[in-house]
Amino acid sequence: MRNGLDISTLKKIEEEFGEFDIKQTFGGSNDVFFRFGYWRQINVSKLNEILCNLNEVVEDSDYDEDCGYLFMYRLKQEYNGKENSVVGYGWCIS
Repeated sequence: MRNGLDISTLKKIEEEFGEFDIKQTFGGSNDVFFRFGYWRQINVSKLNEILCNLNEVVEDSDYDEDCGYLFMYRLKQEYNGKENSVVGYGWCIS
């Protein structure tokens, strides 16, 4: 089974952390990432828990002179030796 994001998982993420975007970088790794609010920091362990630890989420940040640190949360393409997709079926059975 592919490890994708379904609507119930997305709703759990929104309930826990508030407004967020899912984006993709272009060039290089083409990572898919979450952005919460205006690049705010969240509890990455809690996000991994909601995602049932099937994909590893890695916190990444950049420093902006005007805004301070800007945080994003990358979904690793490969986790536990398996390549994963973020679209498709549900993450886990609750």
